[in-house]
Amino acid sequence: MKVPSTMQTSEFDSSDEEPVENEQTPFQVSWLPLSIVNCSQFLGLCSLPGCKFKDVRRNLQKDMEELKNYGIQDIFVFCTRGELSKYRVPNLLDFYQQHGIIIHHHPIPDGDTPDIDRCCGILQELAVCLENNRKTLIQSSCYCKSQESWELEQGKKQRKKGRAVYRKTSANIMGNRSSGGN
Repeated sequence: MKVPSTMQTSEFDSSDEEPVENEQTPFQVSWLPLSIVNCSQFLGLCSLPGCKFKDVRRNLQKDMEELKNYGIQDIFVFCTRGELSKYRVPNLLDFYQQHGIIIHHHPIPDGDTPDIDRCCGILQELAVCLENNRKTLIQSSCYCKSQESWELEQGKKQRKKGRAVYRKTSANIMGNRSSGGN
């Protein structure tokens, strides 16, 4: 039986008409220890709550409850508004504000990288959150992909760009903060 063209789905189909499974997997947050930059805090990394893309069908309300349970206070969102729409969460930033979460929106189109000045600005903003013991999370559209493929992709990008630059910049910023410099 041939499926009518109006019912065929493409890899970018993100229809709200599909049923959401009752037994959704818990919202995953990976906690990155920052001891490498002499910081006792952990930084959370996660996908977008409520994301609906390809085979991912998250429930925004349930995911938000889990973020609240983690005690998240600040979220760095690197998705553009277009990407938020693509992943069917166009009002996510407003939703965070309604739930009392401070948003640090630094849109970086998927596949792009910010210049070093912008990286330093983001890292300084992040350092302030961590110094103030705020439970902080980073979200990016690439994290909507499977965790395994995302980690492989990021590993390749890190090696190409040279992790030493990022470590040195982070260490300098964290060192300046702990010594009272700006």
